[in-house]
Amino acid sequence: MLLYTTIQSGFPSTDIADKGHVDGAEAAIALIRSVDWKGVMTTWSETQEGPLPAIVFLAPAAKAEFYVSHVPMDEAPYDAVHFMQTEKTGWWRSRKTVVTAEVHSHLLLAQCFADWEAGRWESLKQRLRDQGVNAIG
Repeated sequence: MLLYTTIQSGFPSTDIADKGHVDGAEAAIALIRSVDWKGVMTTWSETQEGPLPAIVFLAPAAKAEFYVSHVPMDEAPYDAVHFMQTEKTGWWRSRKTVVTAEVHSHLLLAQCFADWEAGRWESLKQRLRDQGVNAIG
């Protein structure tokens, strides 16, 4: 079961009413595809308040977040994904890993969600780095 928030611009909402669950990778992809991204992106492009709107999948125990946006370009639509995880490295220290990528295939997005659901963080980070636009940590 995957925990997600409604479409967010900026940090995920802490309001329980804004959270839901889906069963597995295909259900998560179906949720993403059900959004009117043209309308969402049109509204966002007028104000450009905060980062790209996204559905945010959460793994609170692992302190990980997986942001997924669909960019509905006419020529070549794609999914913009952003993985972020904070790991405690000492009493007063933590390390944040951030990987952002453009995903251009349904199969790759399904593989990312399979890694996410199984908690295979290193595999997910490597898969995104292989596709990636930006990687920090």
